[in-house]
Amino acid sequence: MPIQEFKLLKNRNLLLFTIASSASQLGDRINNMAILSLLGTYALGSQEYSLLAVWTVIPVLFFGPIAGAITDRFNRKALMIIGDFVRAFLVISLIFTFKLTRSFWVAYLTVFLIFTFTVLFNSAKNGLVVYIAGEKGNLPVLNSMLNFWGRISTGLGILLGGIISDRFLWEKYNLEGWEVGLFFDGLTFIISGLLIMFIKGKGEYIEPSSDAKINYISSLREGISFVRRRRILLSVLVAGALISFIGAVTYVLGIVKLQKIGHVGTAQMGIAGGIYGFGMFVGSYISGRVLKGREYGLLWNSVAILSLILSSISLTSNILILLPMFFVGGIFTSMGFIALETLFQKFSTAEYLGRVVILKDIVNAITFVFVVLAMGTWNDMLSKYVGLEMALNINLLLSSALALLFWLFWKITRV
Repeated sequence: MPIQEFKLLKNRNLLLFTIASSASQLGDRINNMAILSLLGTYALGSQEYSLLAVWTVIPVLFFGPIAGAITDRFNRKALMIIGDFVRAFLVISLIFTFKLTRSFWVAYLTVFLIFTFTVLFNSAKNGLVVYIAGEKGNLPVLNSMLNFWGRISTGLGILLGGIISDRFLWEKYNLEGWEVGLFFDGLTFIISGLLIMFIKGKGEYIEPSSDAKINYISSLREGISFVRRRRILLSVLVAGALISFIGAVTYVLGIVKLQKIGHVGTAQMGIAGGIYGFGMFVGSYISGRVLKGREYGLLWNSVAILSLILSSISLTSNILILLPMFFVGGIFTSMGFIALETLFQKFSTAEYLGRVVILKDIVNAITFVFVVLAMGTWNDMLSKYVGLEMALNINLLLSSALALLFWLFWKITRV
């Protein structure tokens, strides 16, 4: 880790917050692996996997605006602590409730509640980030550092979660891997909550003086109204949606082309994913050095570069040629999302921060889900007339061109 970020960690609040945030992200990934272990042990088919994915998205769409309003009205530090302790209780309780019932609907409900409190935690977290930064000019470096440690926690969580949750590792102790994984996940949330308790400070970003209504429609309308009044935030929202659009197209078309046309195996896909992940890690490392004062331009330029990388998949399905593209894509995905977070934190006021940031999450989630469903259906229809490979290439190129047109419009108008 660079000396610049190590110096920042001399700030007691920042050190506690960084460790707490990393522990929470570590827990999220251990949880993912533990749930996969549970599914691998008891699921009868793919339906259980699909339903579980749906229940992780629903909280963002249906609880997000209310969570934003709550975090704009009540003490954000307290909400983060509550979020961590409730998630710890839910995760550990799932061990017992699922063993008693053997019902996946109990698992779905618990996962729904866990992600609901995760939405609340993440919404409140933005306020503490701005408070700890002190000056908004410090946000790019701070977000870069948190993202850097977050990437480490994510990789470690997947690795440790995979080992801890192994279904055969604990058989001699009469335990199942998913149980142990969920227990360790619960501990990480408890550690995160305890660390946040020791963060000291007051101010509008911790205790917002807002009369936000705890109402879905009102909260959503107020968030939209705030963004519309600040043209730069509206432009940033569009850029973020375009990055989600590119990610969805890559998922539903790019991966299909590599697997069906390029005959890329699971091992090769894993290598490609690892290189992309390493690119994201590098992107988080350098963001604090290149983003400061340039967040807006680099966000939109990330859209352009990711669009060009998307188009490259239409030109070849040779994984060896595409690997450097995936690495560059990881860098600019990371930089784009760090710039996105920073700009929303910079240009939102303390009393609207929660509702505005959650609006961004909702737009990105809706964009991803809609594009995956619509593009997958349209590509299947088109492939009946021109063949699968041609349909994939046409849609990849058209999607890339659409994103580039938005970027060109931004370059001309500088909205």
